[in-house]
Amino acid sequence: MASMRLGAIISFIGVAIAIAPIFYFLTLSTGDPMRQFLTQPILALPLILYFTIAGGVVTAFGLILFIRAARAPPEVSSPSIVRRPAVAPEFPPPQPPRRIERPTHTSRKRPGEIVAEIEREIEEIVQSEEIKAEEEEKEEVVEEVEERKPEIEVITRGQDIVCPNCGELNKLGSTKCVKCKKPFYKLEKEEPTCPVCGAPLRMSKRISDERFVCGLCFSELKIPPDVQQELGL
Repeated sequence: MASMRLGAIISFIGVAIAIAPIFYFLTLSTGDPMRQFLTQPILALPLILYFTIAGGVVTAFGLILFIRAARAPPEVSSPSIVRRPAVAPEFPPPQPPRRIERPTHTSRKRPGEIVAEIEREIEEIVQSEEIKAEEEEKEEVVEEVEERKPEIEVITRGQDIVCPNCGELNKLGSTKCVKCKKPFYKLEKEEPTCPVCGAPLRMSKRISDERFVCGLCFSELKIPPDVQQELGL
């Protein structure tokens, strides 16, 4: 912000240097000595023209300084790491295995009834084993989700979103431009995004092997090679 103000002040000073001598020259009378002094030639050019040239150079320098300060990404004193909490998937509560009820009476049964009872007991045992195997698989999935670590590291954090259509500055978290009303991006399902502004990582620009710059908020990010390969960066 300080460099932008300095560039604007220098530009105003340059305009004053270029215009002030011209207005002063116009207020002088025809025989005024100062008018003759300003029109005397120096290296084939009148003296007043040198004021105009000098003012133009100072104005151009101020404009260059202002534009560079406006386009430069803001600096962050210390890097911050955005960690995504591992969320375990929700599963229905496990159902307890059915209790096998054994007959308590000692009356004699027919051979067909005995065979049917044995088959029923075998089916209940198989079902209980299947339930136990499903519970073990669910526990393994939960452990894999908990062991998942953050992949994207923020090196420097941007403060605004620059509209790719009109260049207007927008607040972080915005999804469309406040000036041209056009959306910044179209996010696909489960697509990796910038941890600062939420833009797709496919819009990032490479600056080194693992470092990229977000295409909207200009945050510097460190993306691991496996994620780069997944995104095709």
